[in-house]
Amino acid sequence: MPIERIRGFELRAIVLAAMFLGACVPSFAGWFTKGLPVPDWGLEAYKTKTPEYAKDAAAVILYDEYVETIDASGRATERRRKVVRILKPQGRRPVCGLGYDVDEKINYFRAWTIAADEKQYQAQETDFLEVGDTEDPIMLSTGKSKIANPPGIDVGAVVVCESEELLPPYDREKQWFIQDDTPAVFASLEVDLPVGSGHSESWHRHDAVKPTEVAPNHWRWEVKDVPAFTLRDVPSAPDWLALVGRMSLVWGDASVAGKDKEWQAIGQWFTTLEADRPAPSPEITAKVNELIAGAPDFYTKVKRISESIQKDIRYFIVMRGIGGLQAHYATDIFKNRYGDCKDKSTLLISMLQVAGIHADYMPVDTRRGVVDPDSPSQLGNHMITAIEVPEGVNDVHLYAVVKGNNGKKYLIFDPTNERTPVGNLPSYLQGGFGILCEGVSSQIMALPVIDPDANGGQ
Repeated sequence: MPIERIRGFELRAIVLAAMFLGACVPSFAGWFTKGLPVPDWGLEAYKTKTPEYAKDAAAVILYDEYVETIDASGRATERRRKVVRILKPQGRRPVCGLGYDVDEKINYFRAWTIAADEKQYQAQETDFLEVGDTEDPIMLSTGKSKIANPPGIDVGAVVVCESEELLPPYDREKQWFIQDDTPAVFASLEVDLPVGSGHSESWHRHDAVKPTEVAPNHWRWEVKDVPAFTLRDVPSAPDWLALVGRMSLVWGDASVAGKDKEWQAIGQWFTTLEADRPAPSPEITAKVNELIAGAPDFYTKVKRISESIQKDIRYFIVMRGIGGLQAHYATDIFKNRYGDCKDKSTLLISMLQVAGIHADYMPVDTRRGVVDPDSPSQLGNHMITAIEVPEGVNDVHLYAVVKGNNGKKYLIFDPTNERTPVGNLPSYLQGGFGILCEGVSSQIMALPVIDPDANGGQ
């Protein structure tokens, strides 16, 4: 069953196949400047010798730097500089690109090639390709990728690229993916914060690196000689994103100390974001009352409501800016009879509210291991629902029940999955982790592993 990518959770990948597709070049005022020489920092990185550990690689990253500049409102401007040497024909794929959406702005994007014969070329406007978000099963998305394909990319050439982008106003987290399928000689991340503003960091599959304060409240992390990371020859491997080294950098109100408090801050952010979305309409209220009429217990009420959403609300993804994170209103979802995972959870929460049952949003990831309890982050690709189980309810149909650190029990349910009945949990979620979004009671929760005898068709 296809699962959507939630905007802002997922790594914004460059669409490498775009170089073979027809694409239009957009007219962004000021994003491209003609006639600029290779910058000094690029020439300096070009002098870096290829290390022995990279000799068998298709390419090697000589330099990769991110700088996040945060303004007084918390909005970030991201500058990236990258230098890559092509070592084999397979390394000639596009190496420079960035993703953006309607609420972002590309300030500039430039690329150069220093060929094997040391001739220098600058990418012209026609060397930049733009492709839309083609990830299945997104039906409508405003997300795009811009990819540089400068001339002279061949074995022995070095590609130099630089971009600056004004990020969405609601982003307060940077995912720094330290490893790639290409070895890296040097990589760094900087964050330049306003006076009095704080930050927090968490590491996944990589030893923590101590930052250097290069200027007041301006921090820099550096890593060197990072080996390539690949799962190409690993049978039945976990998802790449679950194993690759990364750091999550958070600034603003969510930059609190302590893992539990960091998870709580993430859950509170989602709670606020979706606070008014589940408000039930008279039509929703009437439908719920019709569904639960004569229902003798908690399980029967939840079963009838969840089945209605599974059968009557089509799965349809519309992603536009913060619409990739924020659900539509329950009223509109019910009226239009379609929605994505956030929308289906919203309508379920709304309908359960009418029935006197409390439920919360729960961001998760369908790739086990991506959500790491030791690395607080918004990273994930799916939204499900945590339904509060009243005290004294111990129905035999409720297998997917977990207990929070607040003492409450929650039935974990994926309303997007049309084949898994309420009470059970799809296999792709079992054994993972989710974020219970319940205001100050928000927390990271382990998802249950259900006894095989209880697993039905999922």
